[in-house]
Amino acid sequence: MKNVRYIFVLLLIVNCTTDLSEIEENSAITNPTAELQTCIDDLPKVRLTNNGTRSFDFIVYGQDYSILHTQNISSTTDSGWVELSDNDVIVVVTNNVDYGQKVPLSLVECDNKELEIDINNILVEL
Repeated sequence: MKNVRYIFVLLLIVNCTTDLSEIEENSAITNPTAELQTCIDDLPKVRLTNNGTRSFDFIVYGQDYSILHTQNISSTTDSGWVELSDNDVIVVVTNNVDYGQKVPLSLVECDNKELEIDINNILVEL
């Protein structure tokens, strides 16, 4: 009878032990903004992905129309993340065929904004 009690206690302990993967999964569910909390006063960033058929000049202008960034993006590539010193910017993509497509952006610290040139060579904000 004593052995039966020990077996029962052992089974109870084994069944009540939480798996480590369950703990990690539960903490990810209860705290979905954990990744967002790592950003403190970081400058805003923008990235352009060219899924179009032509190369584009990618230009970012500041509030005073100064050029903050310029880069040529060939098709099927991206600019990588570009850190911006201004929060209010105008993103322009242009080439000899598709001239001067613009997107104004009002960003805040820690913003990561993705833009895309779609398959029709149109600039869109994601």
